[in-house]
Amino acid sequence: MRWGGIAIMDLRQKILQFPERPGVYQFKDAEGRIIYIGKAKSVKDRVLGHYRNAGNDRKEARLTGLAADVDYILTDSEIDALVLEAQLVRRHQPRYNILLKDDKKFPWIKVTREAYPRAFITRDLADDGSRLFGPYTDATALKRTMAMLREIFPLRTCGHDLPRQAPPRPCLNHQIGRCHAPCAGKVSQREYQSMVDGVVRFLRGKNVQLARELERKRDEAARELKFEEAAHWRDQLQALSKVTAHQKTVIPGGRDADLAAFARRKDAAYFTVLQFRDGRLAARSDRTLQAPAESPDAEVVAEFLQQHYWRSLTVPQQVIVPVLPADRELIAQWLSRARGEPVAVALPAARIEKKLMALTRKQVDSRLDEVVGDREKLPAKTVKPLLEVQRTLGLEALPRLIACFDISHTGGDEPVASAVTFRDGRTHKAGYRHLKMKYGGGVNDPAMIAEAVGRYLDSQAEKRQPLPDLLLVDGGMAQLSAALHVMAEKGYTVPAAGLAKRLEELYTAQGEIVSLPRASSGLHLLQRLRDEAHRFAQKYHHLLRERKVTRSGLEDIPGIGPKTAQKLLKHFGSAQKVKAANREELEKAAGKKTAAAILAAAGSGDDPQSIEGRPRDAGTE
Repeated sequence: MRWGGIAIMDLRQKILQFPERPGVYQFKDAEGRIIYIGKAKSVKDRVLGHYRNAGNDRKEARLTGLAADVDYILTDSEIDALVLEAQLVRRHQPRYNILLKDDKKFPWIKVTREAYPRAFITRDLADDGSRLFGPYTDATALKRTMAMLREIFPLRTCGHDLPRQAPPRPCLNHQIGRCHAPCAGKVSQREYQSMVDGVVRFLRGKNVQLARELERKRDEAARELKFEEAAHWRDQLQALSKVTAHQKTVIPGGRDADLAAFARRKDAAYFTVLQFRDGRLAARSDRTLQAPAESPDAEVVAEFLQQHYWRSLTVPQQVIVPVLPADRELIAQWLSRARGEPVAVALPAARIEKKLMALTRKQVDSRLDEVVGDREKLPAKTVKPLLEVQRTLGLEALPRLIACFDISHTGGDEPVASAVTFRDGRTHKAGYRHLKMKYGGGVNDPAMIAEAVGRYLDSQAEKRQPLPDLLLVDGGMAQLSAALHVMAEKGYTVPAAGLAKRLEELYTAQGEIVSLPRASSGLHLLQRLRDEAHRFAQKYHHLLRERKVTRSGLEDIPGIGPKTAQKLLKHFGSAQKVKAANREELEKAAGKKTAAAILAAAGSGDDPQSIEGRPRDAGTE
């Protein structure tokens, strides 16, 4: 048998000849396209590992099933393999790799490599020796950063090739104090380079270090009686102080640290990174990874760190993550080499780190609300509770249409059910239904729930109306089990859950009991839905009881109103039993006055025996 021009046995023999050395390997399909790129301490062992794991891992099975050829590139070390892997993944975007969203869509700040460098916004990531800072996913933050830069460091913005091609005279920016005119020799190259170094420190978040440097230069110029130069450094220091005045020290010791939190939805992982420099919050970065749902969290975190820091010039002393990445030590070594000193990759340990991680997670959840809202064309405020319900119950789809069922009766008398629907978190009256129970087996709420659910879903199917994304029953495991049983019998596969009122706990189809926080918007949504179903069921039940009272004829007796009639019917069960009761039983149930009125009516021929056919309202059933 041959596959893509290479026999399977030949491919196996080829892999067995691979070296046991560090490197990068590439799986290719029958058309020669790269479908996966990986790194390894031993290329041979790692590639064979993919085939060994294929029997237990769906992703590995699909990958090895499509692979028609495997190639490799050797490197001097594991760290070199990690760097090369990141470069090749970004270049080829293989189908089975975890991919960071294309940075070319996001702008960066570029500090050019020229005699008189410039700093400007770009999307061109050409490797021309320039320094790149970013990417900036928030355009407003980018514009604010550039405005700060130009206020503190008046670098040139022109495109002249200085000093070889200088304009005849300085431009308007020089006249308004936004450029020191290196084109006219009004600033030395050393002084200009000092400003560029300040820009780089600023972009790296090293504002404390930068402020100290500016103070030193100001004082040094003043001691040498260079008052104009001292005034220049003073102005830059004042501008920097104005920009950083709102920043507060959060991490003790003035450390540089990045805190990364993430949330996953289907085949995507959404990361938010809070960057702390000198202990102060300096920036926030939002990134998205294309990550198959079956990929472990540790693998997703590892791929994110590799791709996020691949071109970064701002590697911190510590990277704090909620899940330790695969190849943690290797990634830490690579980051340490990039920074030039040890870098730790760790879980949050100190109290402040745990608090900041919780803050970062809130940022991720907020962003996920926005992402899903955009996709579903819903406001983030509407999406938030739906997402909480989806995550808590492990639903595949966002529960935009939810149906809730409740039962109402009085000791088994006049039992009814209600079906209430919410669409996108709001009442959807078109889906409301009242159901008069046909069940005649006495007080049995689970059986009535089963009847209501079955009849409702049958009706929706017959009318070709959409089935709900989530079915909620008012009650615990007994009610939920009854609903699941009837759905299984009828062939419906609607996700279902039960909400018990006593502890506000959710019962899942898997038999688990889960709790949402009391302040959860998802819990509040389900409570509103459950309470609306209860109200709707009770309203119908009371209506039927009132009709029953009207049909009984008891209200036609002088001195007996609706409440007394209901009281008698509840006590005796029917008008016939009221008629058959003696004075003592009537007095015990409703008092002497009422008993006398009933007996008087019976004696005058206005007997409760005629109650069955005298409805007051011709419209009642």
